[in-house]
Amino acid sequence: MRRSQIRIAALLAALASLSVTSARAGSLSAGDIFGQFNAVVFGNFSSTSDVEGRTVAGGNVTGGATFYLNPAAAAASSYSALTVYGGVTSGGNLNIDNAGSVTIAGSNNASFNLNGGGSAYIGGTNSGNLTTSNAPASVTVVGANSGNLQLNSGGSVYVGGTTGGIGTGGSTAVSIAGNSSNNVNLNGGGTVALAGSNYGTISLSGGSVTYTGSKGNMNLNGGATATQVSSLNLTPPASTLGSFASVFQNPLTTLSTQLDGMTANSTMSASNGAIAFNAAPNSGGVAVFDVNTSGFAPNSTVTINLDGATTVIVNVSVDSCVQSNCSFAMPNSVNFNNPTGYAATVLWNFVNATNLTFSNEFGGSVLAPLAAVTNNAPIDGTLVAASYSGNGELHSHPFTGTFPSTTASPVLTSTTSVAAPEPASLAIIGSGLAGFAALRRRRRT
Repeated sequence: MRRSQIRIAALLAALASLSVTSARAGSLSAGDIFGQFNAVVFGNFSSTSDVEGRTVAGGNVTGGATFYLNPAAAAASSYSALTVYGGVTSGGNLNIDNAGSVTIAGSNNASFNLNGGGSAYIGGTNSGNLTTSNAPASVTVVGANSGNLQLNSGGSVYVGGTTGGIGTGGSTAVSIAGNSSNNVNLNGGGTVALAGSNYGTISLSGGSVTYTGSKGNMNLNGGATATQVSSLNLTPPASTLGSFASVFQNPLTTLSTQLDGMTANSTMSASNGAIAFNAAPNSGGVAVFDVNTSGFAPNSTVTINLDGATTVIVNVSVDSCVQSNCSFAMPNSVNFNNPTGYAATVLWNFVNATNLTFSNEFGGSVLAPLAAVTNNAPIDGTLVAASYSGNGELHSHPFTGTFPSTTASPVLTSTTSVAAPEPASLAIIGSGLAGFAALRRRRRT
């Protein structure tokens, strides 16, 4: 074994050890992430097109789209259909289907429709309108609410400050840790706990109101009662979100580096406008390709021949970088044959791309942890990107393959956790991976 190979093996073994010792409860494996999510975006997410499965964004969300409309074979998850670690800063309309939920760590000013009940958690203030239907729902606004909350099938509402309008169509428990400045209508009965004064109108058909400040105007029908008390202790449900960097960003960035270290056993060929990926899987059904973006010539048809492969890893390097800018736009004249036929089997690892654009339907999951991704046509699989601007749909085709091992590194399967290294170890790992990347570049050249 050459000295450089020994160093790489030692580095990966150390990384494996750190991953195991620093694993924490609630961490997700690489397989978990690709099985549960349709999109994982490290920064801002903007789209006007549908995302069929779950989405998690480490930054802000803008645009208007429908989420979780066709999660297909996505694995069960403790995460919401849409999870936003920043805020939702769009004034557009967003829909959550199939009883999916939305969790926003920051504030929201968009309008949401939760079609099927579910829950909404907003960690900051809310100035958008939120409507739930077809099943009881739970809505939490930790800050003040200046929008309208409409629970058509009842459920529960918590607002941590002064609130605007609240309307319900089923039995509902409402808690307001501030003043009520607009109308609160409980048409299906329920309870209101108001740790403040009523400056709007509270209407109940049965049930009760408990308040601490001024009573104001109340329409108490069906035997409803109102009681003033000296104090109310109202606390919001706690957020269950873990660290985005630890749970998502660090493991997926590490995974991209590990997959890039795999030795290719399969080849791509191009002839007369026909590009063929000819898998030559090992005994475990794993096929690995190493290709450059210059191989995707315009006016070509791409075919992937699995030949029995159950896992296909395509490591793709942008070979037309300008300094640190490695941009690639897939030619819009390149067509992929039967992209949904192999979507769940193929993962494209864009190891150095900083900007990616897809103009035709693209089959397979995309792992591009450094890239700002734009799509103008569907992507059939999980998308991992640094940021995202979508003009095409993201289709839910959860990755069913396994992540193969590199020399002297752990086998990454659907049950192997890749946790974030401890801070004291980051410098060691960073310098080692930098050298590892340099060796990979020399090998490709």
